[in-house]
Amino acid sequence: MIKITGKIYIKVALAIVIGAIGTSLVTSVFLYFNAVSSEQSKAQALIEQVAATIRSTASIALYVQDKELAQEIVQGLVINDLIAGAELSDPLSLDVSYGDLSDDKGLVKTQIQHPFIPNQYIGQLLIHPNRHYIQSIAQQNAINDALLLLLYSAIAALFVSVLIHKLLTQPIQNLTASFLKIDPRNTETMRTLIHKKNDEIGQLVQGINDLMGELKITLENETDLRIKTQALESKFRLIFEQASAGICLIDADNMITAANPAFNNIQPNWLNGIAFTYLFENPDQLASLLIRIRNEESVNHLSIDLKCKSQLGEAKRWVHCLFSRVTNQRSQARPPSPVDSEGSLIEVIMYDVTVRAEKEQKTRFQADHDALTHLKNRRAGESEIENLLQTVNLLDMGLVLFMIDLDKFKPVNDTHGHDAGDRVLIEVGKRLQTVFAGRDELCSRWGGDEFVAAYVVNEVNINEIQTLAQSTLDSLRHPIEISDGICCSIGGSIGVVIAPIHANNTKDLLACADKTMYRVKENGRDHFEIYDPSWK
Repeated sequence: MIKITGKIYIKVALAIVIGAIGTSLVTSVFLYFNAVSSEQSKAQALIEQVAATIRSTASIALYVQDKELAQEIVQGLVINDLIAGAELSDPLSLDVSYGDLSDDKGLVKTQIQHPFIPNQYIGQLLIHPNRHYIQSIAQQNAINDALLLLLYSAIAALFVSVLIHKLLTQPIQNLTASFLKIDPRNTETMRTLIHKKNDEIGQLVQGINDLMGELKITLENETDLRIKTQALESKFRLIFEQASAGICLIDADNMITAANPAFNNIQPNWLNGIAFTYLFENPDQLASLLIRIRNEESVNHLSIDLKCKSQLGEAKRWVHCLFSRVTNQRSQARPPSPVDSEGSLIEVIMYDVTVRAEKEQKTRFQADHDALTHLKNRRAGESEIENLLQTVNLLDMGLVLFMIDLDKFKPVNDTHGHDAGDRVLIEVGKRLQTVFAGRDELCSRWGGDEFVAAYVVNEVNINEIQTLAQSTLDSLRHPIEISDGICCSIGGSIGVVIAPIHANNTKDLLACADKTMYRVKENGRDHFEIYDPSWK
């Protein structure tokens, strides 16, 4: 039940009364001070008029030195209630006063001219206003005005309250009573509301009646739709649970929120609370890829082969994953909300492609690797560089490439034979793999005694690049045993380039690296240099 103080017409009436009284009080205070000031100004003006009226008589009294006449003048002035005292004097000997001369505030001074000589003053008239009387008259008038204003405001507030109750709050009250009888779950209670007047409330009633007319149809359609949806949901759940492909949903923190049994078979470790990205090698790059799917409108889905993390002794497994951003169709009509968690969900469909990947790897290894060093050959190296550049551009990272040409290799080959040269090339390949181990790297035999190494970095650090280049040189300089008891020493000339700083495609990147490497050879060999765009 609604309390009396909770009813609209009571609130409206109280608001009007409080507003009217408050406004009247503020206005009354303003009018009070204004009336007091006005009455005081009027009294001052009247006193000045009285002083001007008796100025001529006072001039004669001063001129003839008639003290009795002067006394009558000041006594006559004090008869006026506005005047408390008066004083008439001249510079000679006449000085007449009467009344209360103690209050000098608001004193009216009037200079008395000579009766026959213009612009010559022979004395002055001082009039002391009766400030107490003037103040009391002014306050009384101001209080009367304020009380009258309060009375007018009270009458207006009462009239407005009654009018609003009659025209607005009472019809709303009747409408509310009728509306509370309606049960939206029972269409039998949805009876037509009655309001005969064609005003805003009448339009509201008509709208409610139209709404109730449609509500019954909507409820019936919704019931039918709910039944169909439940049947469809059961079918989709059956598909989800019986699918041979692993299916899961990951949230904004890359945690798995739901998964089907096939996914559990492929990735049982997710049940331990591990984030989705940490189920695979290179989790940081995968996390960056997921951020791109969430943030870029043009990227709705991506597919990629991923290598699963494996425990010591476990066989390595590969899966093919299709990532799709989950879109709530109902939320497309409104601006995205930061609290709408569905906007960050990603659906993952996963297939175990380990057998296919192993076969492809074996075939690809034979086609893409140098038979002697087992490093990637030039064709595969160029393709790998292209892939690394795509990764760099996709994830806003950097690619560092070393173009390495062996120094003093030809004398070894000519002196000790091709078998010795082959041993040198094999050992160089092993050492390069050791130096670049632990990175997302490429080690390739480019041809002859020329090698290319490349790796991806999150941020380009020149000092780290220089340190790695020096480590590469130190590794190459270490003596190589080419037969029993016979060793040889070689070196290397290294040209270093960085993508996308120096170039952003394979052709230009290799051209810059080749140019830098030959510059090293021309400048004494056996050291490294980083490409400088200012070189001509």
